[in-house]
Amino acid sequence: MNLSIQRFSFLILFVLLSVLISFFSYNYFSQQEKTASVILKSINSQISETSYILSKRIKNKESVKTMRPILDRIAANNDFIAAILIHDENNVLLSTDPHYKKILDSHSLYKKNKSNYKEILEAKAIESDIKFYEGDRAVFLKLQFDLDKEEINSYFAQRQVDYLIYFITIPLIMIILLSLLMRYFILKPLERLRQFAYYQSDIPKAFVLKELEVIRYSMVQTFQRLESEKNELYSIARTDLLSGLANRNALNEYCERLIEKSKRAQEEFAFLFLDLDHFKSVNDSLGHNVGDDLLKKVSSMINEVIRPNDFIARVGGDEFVIIITDYDSIMEVTSIIQRIQKQLAQTWVIQTHPITISSSVGIAFYPKDGDNIISLMQHSDIAMYEAKKSGRARYHFFTEELNKKVQDTINLDNKMRDALVNDEYKLFYQPKVDISTGKIVGAEALIRWFSPTKGLIAPDIFIPLAEENGFIVELGDWITREAVKQQHIFKNKGLDIIISINISAKQLLKDDFIDKFINLLKEYNVSHSKIDLEITEYMFFQQNNDNFKKLNELHEYGITVSLDDFGTGYSSLSYLKKFPIDYLKIDKAFMDDFQTKEGSIFIDTIVKMGQTLNMKIIAEGIEESKQVEYLKSIGCDQYQGYFFSKPISAEEFENKFA
Repeated sequence: MNLSIQRFSFLILFVLLSVLISFFSYNYFSQQEKTASVILKSINSQISETSYILSKRIKNKESVKTMRPILDRIAANNDFIAAILIHDENNVLLSTDPHYKKILDSHSLYKKNKSNYKEILEAKAIESDIKFYEGDRAVFLKLQFDLDKEEINSYFAQRQVDYLIYFITIPLIMIILLSLLMRYFILKPLERLRQFAYYQSDIPKAFVLKELEVIRYSMVQTFQRLESEKNELYSIARTDLLSGLANRNALNEYCERLIEKSKRAQEEFAFLFLDLDHFKSVNDSLGHNVGDDLLKKVSSMINEVIRPNDFIARVGGDEFVIIITDYDSIMEVTSIIQRIQKQLAQTWVIQTHPITISSSVGIAFYPKDGDNIISLMQHSDIAMYEAKKSGRARYHFFTEELNKKVQDTINLDNKMRDALVNDEYKLFYQPKVDISTGKIVGAEALIRWFSPTKGLIAPDIFIPLAEENGFIVELGDWITREAVKQQHIFKNKGLDIIISINISAKQLLKDDFIDKFINLLKEYNVSHSKIDLEITEYMFFQQNNDNFKKLNELHEYGITVSLDDFGTGYSSLSYLKKFPIDYLKIDKAFMDDFQTKEGSIFIDTIVKMGQTLNMKIIAEGIEESKQVEYLKSIGCDQYQGYFFSKPISAEEFENKFA
């Protein structure tokens, strides 16, 4: 039952008067015990300190006698010590008082199993061990403090006299008692509330006073609610809201702990970077809501497949990090990966849509491939992209060779961009020859890179990288301008031929491509009919509706379109019918096989098909007269290749064919 402060004050006075009589007797015995405790504590502290000093100074039993000045000083400074002895349980080696040379039995020693007051009256001595070393051997002696019983009894007798004097201080005692009660029931509870408010550690027990109890209860409820909200925020900050898996914050914290543990235990662990293949196409074609549902199911599946002691986090849209520990061999790691990839390869039914998806996994090991989360993330990411380049739906281990390859690619990327600023690129031109007349009817503009440090760098080295990183747009703009300008120069020198320019899908898809291109032709006064744009079959899969519209618009301006490397990619008759193709180029790989029955049939089929669709056929990579004769026999229109001329600079082209 809780009390008000006013009622509690009256209760205090009543209790004070009730216990006043019993207080004196109780306090008397209590005081005796406390006094005895102080004396014993002082002596025990003194003997412990003395034992420590002696253990440092004694080298052997013979040196014990040299300790007498120390012991004499200690005995003289403590009224309760009659003598100090050192013995080896058989013989007394040293005593500060000749009258005290007796080794006491255990019954006479202080044991701590009684009250302090009884113990100090009954015990004759207090004993402690002295430990020192003779060489590597530990030697033990006993340090014995013999108590001065007369001094102790006299001291307590004096205390009894002193205590009687306290009776005249009853009012003072009442004030002290009241103060203690107020401290216990009011001040200490308030202090506990303050401590609780600051540290929110131990919850105070219920208070007697009603007002304080209301405050305590309110504070407990408030702090419990705040703790719950804090835990919830902590969980949200470390949980991916979509999948329910750990997020990047949780991954960082887990890795820090795991790396420290692995470093101490000298253990390794596997760091896996998993990326879903073609996930973007799911979002683009079916919507982000379907993609999100797929991610939820995939996350749940991976979490079920991995072992309980492994860790998984979602660190990006369709990117996951899996950490595998406590494995016996690399085979066990690959077995886990294969299980994950096998489960992922199933057909997922998401909102009635059947979806088939695969994954690419990169693997790095601590500490071989990285000793921190940043390097492990980078290296496993590099390995993952290598898995994608190798065909997707597979896994790849990080190696130093792979890292060097990536670093070389990064270096090439930087130098490739600088080369444009430093004017290291140059266009070469390979003639296109009319088969029936043998005359030049056009030329294909081909880029070459002349590095001041590495010499000629082949296009098949830097063009794919430019396609991948988007630099192909900037580079393509430069190629287009240089080729158009060169057509103008050729025309002024009597070579009014068609210049073919290779155009990438990314370049064509730029919103302002057509306007810039037409304005470029106007700037150099170049006829639209003298420019041919070469595209590859890959463009059919890159936003083909937009490509179709733009190619049609260019075609309406009178610009022709050539389909390069026909038959090596994703060609289909539907694309040939739909897109405005003027020239169909037969790849060199097919021409190399023209003398076989299957090869000649394939080439002949392409020529007839192209002519049926009102296209002109151009054969690439012609190196022999036999190939020219064969092309003439099947009605091919044009050819280009080393048989007539390799790609040459504009100056050589003018000198050779003007």
